[in-house]
Amino acid sequence: MKNILKLLISFPAVALISLHAQMGPPIPPGETFYAGEVLGVFQSSADMDAGGDMSIHRLGFKFGAIRGLDGGSSIGGGLSYTMLGYRFEGVPAQGGFKPWEDIDQLQLSLQYRYAIDGESSMFLMPSVTSSGESGASFGDGIEFGAIFGYTKTFSRELTLGIGGGAFYGLEDTSGFPVIFVYWQMADNWRLSNPFRPGPSGPAGLEVVYTGLTGWEIGFGGGYRVSRFALNDVGAAPNGFGQNEGAAMFVRASREFQTGGNLDLYVGTVVGGELELEDSGGSLLARTDYDPSILFALAFTQRW
Repeated sequence: MKNILKLLISFPAVALISLHAQMGPPIPPGETFYAGEVLGVFQSSADMDAGGDMSIHRLGFKFGAIRGLDGGSSIGGGLSYTMLGYRFEGVPAQGGFKPWEDIDQLQLSLQYRYAIDGESSMFLMPSVTSSGESGASFGDGIEFGAIFGYTKTFSRELTLGIGGGAFYGLEDTSGFPVIFVYWQMADNWRLSNPFRPGPSGPAGLEVVYTGLTGWEIGFGGGYRVSRFALNDVGAAPNGFGQNEGAAMFVRASREFQTGGNLDLYVGTVVGGELELEDSGGSLLARTDYDPSILFALAFTQRW
């Protein structure tokens, strides 16, 4: 069993609209809001240090709901499914790295926000996730944990928050701090967490320009760790795989009067690394991979 402290400004995706709700205005008591999301990401071929190259395509769907409670508090939850398709090509027969193929991820999450007063609130967001290669044991792919934190609004231009997360499963235990930022630096410019679907998930930091009619442009990034269980017929039977790296991107977004939102991304992944572990979580192989261009398209509809 490994114990890892991840000093990140990013965190796992836990619930559609839940994270955004911690930073936004309180939801009126008795009102319920819903949101649906679809996300597609293509990461082009990247050379691996172990030889050969790798590409990834990702398709995800999410649905979430949140309901306002008395005193500015709220409760909600979400359900998501993501498919990650890995393609390894040109891998050497000896010493090459080609350990897995398609990965399925299913996540159920909840969230509760407690409003301390008009400016401060605390929140808790537990989640259970199953993440595994096609044919892997469902139980081996289970991970559960929670994100918690505190946010305070200092003015219309500035909201800050701090918290942490702890997750257990997949022969791994991880904990990390979380930083929340909303800072309107100047007219048409802000620094904030990108609470929207994208190549780094609802995580990281970005600088956003809002001076264009109907569009906003974001420049940002976030660190992403994807860990999953493997089936019993591959290079590491009943083992575990991991892919991590920092996604850097440029985003163009358009919001529609019908409640829809379209996000277009182009970017890259730097510091990419793949790991293969046995059924006990011991490292068997590791390889870095080069930066490559990625594209992403997301659409969110809110009711």
